[in-house]
Amino acid sequence: MHLAIVDDLETDLQSLKNLLCTYLEPRHIIHEISLFTSGEQFLSGFWPGRYDILFLDNQLGGISGMDIAHRVRAQDHFVPIIFITVEESYALEGYSVQAVDYILKPVEKERLFSTMNRLIDSRKFQHFIEIKESRTVRHLLVDDIFYVRSIGHFLEIYTAENSDVIKPYMTLEAFLSLLSPMGEYGDFHQGFRFQNCCRGYIVNLDYVRSLETKDFVLTNGYRIPISRSKYKEMQMAYANYLFKRTRNT
Repeated sequence: MHLAIVDDLETDLQSLKNLLCTYLEPRHIIHEISLFTSGEQFLSGFWPGRYDILFLDNQLGGISGMDIAHRVRAQDHFVPIIFITVEESYALEGYSVQAVDYILKPVEKERLFSTMNRLIDSRKFQHFIEIKESRTVRHLLVDDIFYVRSIGHFLEIYTAENSDVIKPYMTLEAFLSLLSPMGEYGDFHQGFRFQNCCRGYIVNLDYVRSLETKDFVLTNGYRIPISRSKYKEMQMAYANYLFKRTRNT
C-alpha cells in the first residue's frame, strides 16, 4: 500500500506518518508513505494509480489542498482523498472531489484509525501497477487483470474479459513481485486472489467460475490449467479465497 501525505508543516507530516505506521505495522500491511511539503512537489510526480490513499492539508501555501484534490480527481477517479484540516467548514466543499473524510488537527489516533478501518474493510482503494510495454509505460488496474501467461521472455496479461492483452518484456517472477507488496499474492493458505496455479500461469480468482479436476474455469469459459503437484494447494487457495470474499461482502 502506497500512501501520500501533503502538508507544509514538517512536524505534522511526521506526526501523521508515525500514526499511520502505528496502524499499519501491527496489521502486517506492507506499506510505503511518501511525504510532500507542497502541492507543487506532489503534483510533479503524480500519476493515476500511484497512491492508494492521499492525505491533504487543506490550507497549504501555494496550491491549496482543494486545488490539488480537483487536479487529482480529474485524472484519478478512485484514490481515496482524506483532508487534514484545522476547520470543519471545508467539509461541504469536499463533496465536489468525493473526499472520503475530514480529520481535524491535531490528528487523534482513534479518529484516524476509525477512518483507516473503514477504508480497509470496504476496499475503497484500488491498486495499480506500472507495466512497460515496448516503449510505453502503462498503469494497469489490478482488478482488471484476468490472467497472465508467460511465453519465453514475455508475458501476456489478459485484461477486462480478454478485450485487451498487454505484452511486456518481463518474467513471471518480476510480475509477482509487483503484486506481493500489495497483499495480492502470497501463501495459498491466506486466500490471496492471484495464484500461480501452473508453470507459466497466474490466475485472478475474482474471475474463476468453478474449479474442476484439471482446470480453473473462468467466467468467460476459458480454462486455466492446474498442475497436478499444485492441485491440492489450489483447492485450499480457492476455498480460502471464497471464505475471505464472503466475509468482506
